[in-house]
Amino acid sequence: MADEMFFSSDSKSLRRGKRTAPRTETCRPCLVWPEDAPDMHMRGVILDMNAYGMLVRMLESLPPGMRIEIQLMRDDEFREPLAKPVTAMVVRNIVHNDGFVEHGVQVVQHRIRRQESKPLRKTPWTPRPRRRERSRMHTRHLRATGSKPRGRE
Repeated sequence: MADEMFFSSDSKSLRRGKRTAPRTETCRPCLVWPEDAPDMHMRGVILDMNAYGMLVRMLESLPPGMRIEIQLMRDDEFREPLAKPVTAMVVRNIVHNDGFVEHGVQVVQHRIRRQESKPLRKTPWTPRPRRRERSRMHTRHLRATGSKPRGRE
């Protein structure tokens, strides 16, 4: 059962934990719902995650290939959301004897639309008027020889 995560069924590829980014272990409550049924919320717990995928433990089983929305929650009562929902696709299921199903999900990366840049307009060069600098006049206290310093007697 544990080897299902590392060995693929076609026996050509052997994946030994080669991930694009390391996963961070967590225990974050979340709400999961199918993309086409936003009113059907299911509770779950995210066990580990990175920018590309997550491992979600739930009581319900979702088929691989299903697109889902995942909402991370701030509290254990599933009342306060932590961030906006993330679109993901179920990649695999691992059914455990205790009734829980762990879903490996891949986060759907939305393409960022490229905006055409505006043409650069060259502004005509105009010389700035020169600012008049302050005069730097330095004075030095000069005393005649033989005079007494003031304030001292």
